[in-house]
Amino acid sequence: MKKRGISLVLALLLAFSLLPFSAMAATAPTAEDLKTPPVISNLEIHDDGGNYVWLEVTVQTPANVLNAIDYFENHELGYNQAGYIGQIDLQYSIDGGEWQETMISVAGRYYEDADETPRWNGIHETYYLDELHVNSEVKARARYNGADAEGNPRYSDWSNMLTLNEKVDFTAHDWAQAELAEAAALGLIPDSLKGADLTKPITRAEFAAVSVRVYESLSGTKAEPVAVNPFTDTKDAEVLKAYNVGVTNGISATTFEPNTLLNREQAATMLSRVYKKVALDGWTLETDGSFNEQFKALFTAPAAFADDASISGWAKDSVYFMAANGIINGVGDNKFAPKATTPAEQAAGYAQATREAALLIATRMVKNLG
Repeated sequence: MKKRGISLVLALLLAFSLLPFSAMAATAPTAEDLKTPPVISNLEIHDDGGNYVWLEVTVQTPANVLNAIDYFENHELGYNQAGYIGQIDLQYSIDGGEWQETMISVAGRYYEDADETPRWNGIHETYYLDELHVNSEVKARARYNGADAEGNPRYSDWSNMLTLNEKVDFTAHDWAQAELAEAAALGLIPDSLKGADLTKPITRAEFAAVSVRVYESLSGTKAEPVAVNPFTDTKDAEVLKAYNVGVTNGISATTFEPNTLLNREQAATMLSRVYKKVALDGWTLETDGSFNEQFKALFTAPAAFADDASISGWAKDSVYFMAANGIINGVGDNKFAPKATTPAEQAAGYAQATREAALLIATRMVKNLG
């Protein structure tokens, strides 16, 4: 009798071992599982050279939804108990138009992996969209589409929404509009400048925020504020991030002067420090002097500006680095206009960096050096 019991146990173990793991692992989904939306990322516009244009979006399906799909596929009563998930719908709006909807993942249809199972994770494409062009503003979100236990349509919640080529009305000069749109698309406009008059001069705190965005874009690293704030005149998180990264320091050991306006040579120097932090292993603001030769080896300096004598010694390498890479150009007559040097120039705001100019050079830096 004992031997027969052992044999039965072994037989059952063997039978279970032959079942697909997913059939054993999936658990009955809950109502909350069926409401869980996908997560979408990396929305892009693609074309084949002018004839057809389509959207491409990366979809990630949460584990609890994969479990629900697994359960429906491997339990005969799954559909009768709860319904099923059959596809992913993408809803999109082009250039501010009405929401439209298309199918991007369906069991047993076009979007399958090599083993003929539905692809619930990865890159999906829409069908060709005649109204789409490469510079279109596109908003997109996704949801799961299925049926309930009675066969009636059932949908998950909508996913996060992505926006591509967002059209923003900037208070800025006409010549700056196109590059400001690029700055917005690249995520280089900090919250402090969104909706602001970008023709106005930029402050040290505002430029610190722009510098942080450039650092994060070039390095792929999220900046964190310094743990202990050394300044008594600001608690601005972006200033503390810039200080922690090493792109700026204070006017003194305890003051930052966040509202002081920035001039062009100071802007060149701060952004050069961003690049040094990214490109020169071991560079810090404190050790900057020991990296002079390594920094100069990164570029070929152009011919001297006509007002080279007005450029501060500590800023010259940065100014010519920016000029060499087409990031900060001269102002005409082969002048750089690094700073105001007379009371009259100071009164006129000569050489002050504006908000729009700061965002434009940030955009060029990411595009040219990224």
